[in-house]
Amino acid sequence: MKKKGEISSFKAKKKTGIMGLAAAVLIVLIAAYFVVSGYKIIKLNKELDEAETKKQELTETKEDLQAQYKDINSDKYIERLARRDLKLVKANELLFILPEETEEEEQDGETED
Repeated sequence: MKKKGEISSFKAKKKTGIMGLAAAVLIVLIAAYFVVSGYKIIKLNKELDEAETKKQELTETKEDLQAQYKDINSDKYIERLARRDLKLVKANELLFILPEETEEEEQDGETED
């Protein structure tokens, strides 16, 4: 026959084993949480770097477009377009219109050299 002390010793060992297993599982879960969190932080930092690079590119493009806008609104640019596209001239100027070369004529001219 078993004694009362033996039964409670078995229950204590079983209880200690379950507590140890629970502690191990808890430690593994905490470690997994930190690993996943670290991965997310690295990924977000990479996305932040990419976003900052894209922002810099867009800022440069904006500056270029603003410079073009200033040029487009200048009198010299408008005059140049009017002369080139609309064939307008100032008083006492002569306009000579030369025939435009087609691509075939340009290629023929290059091969004859």
